[in-house]
Amino acid sequence: MSSASITTTAGPLDVQSIVSQLMSVEQQPLTDSQNKVSTYKTDLSDMGQISSALSALQTSVSNLSSGAFLQTFKATSSDSTIASVSTSTGGIAGSYQLNVSKLAQSRQLVFDENSSGQPITSATTAISGVPSSLTFSVAGTSTTVKLNNGGSGGESLQNISDAINSANAGVNASIVQYNGNYSLVIASANSGSANAFSLTSGGTDSGNTSGNTLAGLQQSSTAATESFAASDALLTVNGVNVSSSSNTLTGVINGASINLEKAGQVTIGMSQDTSGIATTLQGFVDAYNKVQSTVNSAFNGDMKGDDSLLSIQDQLTSVLQTQVTGVDATTSFAYLSQVGISLQKDGTLALDQTAFNKALTSNPSAVANLFGNSSSTGFADRFNSTINNLLGPTGIVVTKQNDLNQSITDETSHQTEIQTNLDALRASYLQQYTTLNATLAQMQQSTSNLAGLLA
Repeated sequence: MSSASITTTAGPLDVQSIVSQLMSVEQQPLTDSQNKVSTYKTDLSDMGQISSALSALQTSVSNLSSGAFLQTFKATSSDSTIASVSTSTGGIAGSYQLNVSKLAQSRQLVFDENSSGQPITSATTAISGVPSSLTFSVAGTSTTVKLNNGGSGGESLQNISDAINSANAGVNASIVQYNGNYSLVIASANSGSANAFSLTSGGTDSGNTSGNTLAGLQQSSTAATESFAASDALLTVNGVNVSSSSNTLTGVINGASINLEKAGQVTIGMSQDTSGIATTLQGFVDAYNKVQSTVNSAFNGDMKGDDSLLSIQDQLTSVLQTQVTGVDATTSFAYLSQVGISLQKDGTLALDQTAFNKALTSNPSAVANLFGNSSSTGFADRFNSTINNLLGPTGIVVTKQNDLNQSITDETSHQTEIQTNLDALRASYLQQYTTLNATLAQMQQSTSNLAGLLA
């Protein structure tokens, strides 16, 4: 409201008070409009919460439509020091006996003496007799490693190690210190006999764990015992022979990844992860119930009786009450209620995990078809389609939000018009009552003067 006014200290009237009282009555249309905008904004916030709840429900049903959540398994190992196990999607329930006879390992050669047969006492002191390059062959691929100072002043153990590691030759080098002496350890980057390396130049390769030289280095008897040949993991799974270049086995037991730790016998158990499945289902139930509670909260608040809210609930309920197309409910599962997910009197869903597990055990393919299928008529498929329609550009939610935003814009413009009229009216009142006050003041003064003359 404008603060412009015409005031005078003369006269019997309190002009400002009179005008303020008059304007408090005239202000009511503006107050009503402001209250409308406040309500629209509350409704808009409610619709935003409903939109978020629907999006969360859509995310939860997307985890159900493929049926992959029903293929989650858990695995156990009777002795994780021999073999540990983890699972991925898919699997076959059962017990698997593993007899691990050998672990996969990389070829490793240890060099701990110089060409004179003396221990190496420094990793940074140049070693004589080092060639200008080394060549390694791994799985049919040869890689040459350049040694900058080789053949002219020697090369240190550290520089040899760094050069090998920088060459990406399928071979790793490391330096080990023990009792003041140093050794160079060369190992295949990957385990298994197919990944074993061979030295084709810059030294001699006996093909065994002893009798090898490399870059002016040789092996003591101790180094030979610390060296070993590449080998594959060897084991049996329920009596079937298995070999692997890696100690991590995938595909041997469907849906399981096994890490071999040492030789020995161990039992791997695979079973359907009913608790994990229940958690996924409960997430869907909770998301559905969140939509219902959010809609109910809005319906019982400022949006009481709003048809758009009733339509949202009706469409979601319709999905639950419509059977899966092409399924005979008397011989298979056509409704969620048949597998323990039932609609309650208050409109919420409830999960009976025992009933669901029983249905899943009796007919897993029918349960999977109930949620999603090639015809996209499963409950998860139809929920996803319904929510897409509700949240789409022409859907109920977006349409309602657009209407509310437009109402806020229109009402805000109306407030500007009202305020302009109020400012003009206030100025008019001030002018009128200031003039009246001045007239009354003059009359008072005339009366006072007349009384003085008559006295």
